[in-house]
Amino acid sequence: MNFKSKESNRHIVDVLFVLALFGVFAASALMLVTIGANVYKKTVSNMNDNFEERTAYSYISEKIRQNDIYDSVEIGDLEGVSALLFIRRVGDDEYCTCLYLYDGYLKELFIRRDSFAGANILQAGQDIMPLSALSMEEVRPGLIRLTMDTGSKPLTLYASLRSDNGH
Repeated sequence: MNFKSKESNRHIVDVLFVLALFGVFAASALMLVTIGANVYKKTVSNMNDNFEERTAYSYISEKIRQNDIYDSVEIGDLEGVSALLFIRRVGDDEYCTCLYLYDGYLKELFIRRDSFAGANILQAGQDIMPLSALSMEEVRPGLIRLTMDTGSKPLTLYASLRSDNGH
């Protein structure tokens, strides 16, 4: 009987060892999955922030490139808000595409230039993307500095107008 009791105790120790080993494995796997999920979450968040920053930057710089025609890009005032104005002349009329910050969004508005004085035309612009801040200034003739903030960090764009010399 003594022999059977020793073998039974040994069998219990073997089972407990396997269960403890399984418990360590399960805890390690759970910890690894948790760490991986946190890394993934942070990576996705950083990618989204980077996408928003680069999208605003790319959108505005591409608009400047598309409209870089002599005497057609300027910084102006649209109902008290600074706006980047892209002016096109069609016959005797002037049309303007305006990029500006209003109500937390980068907005774009296409309008006849003589229609600027209207009933709150700022709201009429199309929402492009959320933007916390947008400032613009002409550093020197033909060089515009735009500083934008999507909420994560400010980004500065210097745009040199190639057609500013009239050629």
